[in-house]
Amino acid sequence: MTLKSPKSSLKIGLFLCFFMMSFMVGGLGAKAATAPNLQVKSAIAVDANTGQILYQKNDQRKLPIASLTKLLSVYVVLKEIKAGHLHWNQRVAISPEIAKISRNSELTNVPLSANRKYTVRELYQASLITSANAAVSALGNAVSGSPHRFVTKLRTTAKQLHLTSAHIVTASGITNGQAGKLGYSGILKNDENTMSAQDVASLSRALLKEYPEILQTTSLSKAWFDKGGSSQTRMQNWNQMLKGLGQYHADLPVDGLKTGTSNAAGGNFVGTVNRNGHRLITVVMHAANKTSGDPARFVQTRKLMKWVYATYQPLTLNAQTYQLSNVKVPMGKVKTVETTVAQPSTVWIGKHQSRTQLQSKVQIAAGYREKDGLKAPLAANTTVGKVKLTLAGKSISQVGHSGTLSLPIKTISEIKQANWLVRTWRNLLSLF
Repeated sequence: MTLKSPKSSLKIGLFLCFFMMSFMVGGLGAKAATAPNLQVKSAIAVDANTGQILYQKNDQRKLPIASLTKLLSVYVVLKEIKAGHLHWNQRVAISPEIAKISRNSELTNVPLSANRKYTVRELYQASLITSANAAVSALGNAVSGSPHRFVTKLRTTAKQLHLTSAHIVTASGITNGQAGKLGYSGILKNDENTMSAQDVASLSRALLKEYPEILQTTSLSKAWFDKGGSSQTRMQNWNQMLKGLGQYHADLPVDGLKTGTSNAAGGNFVGTVNRNGHRLITVVMHAANKTSGDPARFVQTRKLMKWVYATYQPLTLNAQTYQLSNVKVPMGKVKTVETTVAQPSTVWIGKHQSRTQLQSKVQIAAGYREKDGLKAPLAANTTVGKVKLTLAGKSISQVGHSGTLSLPIKTISEIKQANWLVRTWRNLLSLF
């Protein structure tokens, strides 16, 4: 046996000590990383697909949202188009009141004429690209016939989407006083729309899930409005993180979603980025807005996005990578089957955490439950309930839900029913 020198033993001891400390720090996972010190009043980062919350700061605090309101208005417009009640090439008349707002230099606009009509598509693009207040108000009239009826529709839609913090006064996000004759006489002139960052994130998720085509417009850095017409305007997107604009970074290919600015709101921004097939939504509210074009909201958004990517790693769950085995089928030809997530989903875990720390608990929906298991027969790809996920024994936060992250699950293959004799025997055994 060879004896080691005291100096050699000391080196080995120091190495082992350093290794154990590194392991202990690494094992803490996402929580160990220092959260970004964002210079905003409120913020949130979520996975666009599942709604998993990756960062929170005062995210349930109701704050002025300014032109982030247009996301709700556009959601309603797209819903009306999908239902066939509104059409892209439909021409919309401009009321004198809306035409007057469109020429207010203190508001973001494209000039509109009361003597002519514009297509739904033109007004929609102006609403999203240059945040034109009059354009979205005109769309509201096209949907509901009057500003107040459209605001009522926005309020109803907010309730349907469970945006419990939403307080809506105008379709565009300007104050009640700025809306002039489009506003309400019975409320204060400085009253304006408010919502929490978490509800803004939920609204943005709904938009991207139901109408992903919105990104074709929100990703445009520049576009013409009414080119060659009397209202011709060269529009530039207020989202400076888009390719070709001042705050763009190649490692963060942001393609939406919406800015919002007012004296009370400061600089707001909903950003979305898709990197390697995993889409994030970030919301920052009340960043600095000292001058027109102040980049503070984008600087804070970039800091938040980079922190998420540095802190977490995405796990892709699908039929090939994630099966829930041994789901009971009391009356099936086989007594256990495998299920999987109803659609490919991403779950984010800490960079130093492992897939084995993800635990699953299946909950079968009442309509598909039989004797504490799946009923039979069932076709393949039938959504039968949900799986609740925890990580290292801790819950995973999800927007709009209490408890832990839950995802819909489906059958992988057809589930056949056992013959009547086997079913009778199993029922008999269950009595004892």
